[in-house]
Amino acid sequence: MAQFILLYANGPAERPPDPTQQEMERAIAQYVAWAGRLRESSQMVGGARLTSVWKDPGRVCNGVGDKFLATDGPLAETKEVIGGYHVIEAADYDEAARLCADHPHLQRGRIFIRQLA
Repeated sequence: MAQFILLYANGPAERPPDPTQQEMERAIAQYVAWAGRLRESSQMVGGARLTSVWKDPGRVCNGVGDKFLATDGPLAETKEVIGGYHVIEAADYDEAARLCADHPHLQRGRIFIRQLA
């Protein structure tokens, strides 16, 4: 089995309205249930939610030769924001995509799938 990273993206990068406590609890329960099904089938490797890009922009690192620069990021031009990820095991991209078909993130964003080397 190959390993794939699922990157949960939203965009454009405008800040969505803050969810109510009830909306947040419902969304978390949906994500936990989806991940739990993959854990039961031993296809879930791991994952995490990232901090809010509007409160913690992270850093962008650039290096050319011996020069290194770390700046706040993502940049204002960012079209999409990555809010979290999971690493799963699947036979191929087709199976990884099938596993995402009922993912709750698709109600509000996109999922990028990339195979890990």
